[in-house]
Amino acid sequence: MALRLKLGHGQRRYETSAEVYDLYLHARAMGIQQGLDGEIQSIAKFEEAIAKDPSFAPAYAGLAAARVARSGASEMDSAAELAGMEGPAEKALELDPLLAEAHGALGMVYARQAQWERSEKSFRRALELDPNDSVIYGNFALDLLFPLGRIQEAVQQLRIGVKNDPLAPRLRYILANALIVAGRYDEAAAYSVSLPADFPNKNVWLGRARLGQGRIQEAVQILENAFSGTSDADMWGFLGYAYGRAGRRHDAEQLAAKASLPFTQALTFAGLGDKERTLQALERMAVLGPARLGRNLSYPEFAFVRGDPRIPVLRKKVGLPE
Repeated sequence: MALRLKLGHGQRRYETSAEVYDLYLHARAMGIQQGLDGEIQSIAKFEEAIAKDPSFAPAYAGLAAARVARSGASEMDSAAELAGMEGPAEKALELDPLLAEAHGALGMVYARQAQWERSEKSFRRALELDPNDSVIYGNFALDLLFPLGRIQEAVQQLRIGVKNDPLAPRLRYILANALIVAGRYDEAAAYSVSLPADFPNKNVWLGRARLGQGRIQEAVQILENAFSGTSDADMWGFLGYAYGRAGRRHDAEQLAAKASLPFTQALTFAGLGDKERTLQALERMAVLGPARLGRNLSYPEFAFVRGDPRIPVLRKKVGLPE
């Protein structure tokens, strides 16, 4: 059975099967409802939709965006991986030059390549074409505004996105993060609490907000509970950071010794106030790309190393403004 679809604003009509459209909707919902975990898992769904209908542009855009998200969560930085982001975004635009999702995906790709002006142009074009797309607002903030240190603008854009789509948990999660970075911990805590109970890592942001409020012991308890039974190693560093802040050096060192990811190590060493090991771990994060590294450097956990002369060198190395 074929469907005739009109998606977004000013875009062409699509004719595809109900099966393909359902795969696309399922994949897109995974990212909106489950955050990064869902985005990574959505890759297979987008690929399946494309295999069944190679002319369905939105699936290519979704695939490109999901692959960029995955690249910032892993140490894959091969030419093939980078091509796997750009190719689908360009194919989506070729099929439909007025597809907002395609422009948004290309904005992510350009940010991954440190092409900041082209990235911003693509994101703004995406929002012009569809000012109600919560996914685009979130990616604009995470991949461009955070890395460039434009945190107040990120908060502003995310508030617009949340107003347009108040039921999108991923966007509220990103806004909570932006509020933490902006030092607005009470608001960040409120947004964290409001997230669905099963949203991944919601209590990690709550724990960070409590640390910002000076409620350190409470933060440690929240973070210990959040990581009970979880294998999300990339986020464990926030617990290591809290241990360091709480004076639990032995626990922090144990966590750092078990950690294999540089982000986990960097956070834990930051909590211990160990500038040298923090900077060494941040150096190892360069492979994750400028958008991911720049976003993390904006976090308050790393404020104590920002004045070190090695930070501008590291930023330049990955293509971030000094």
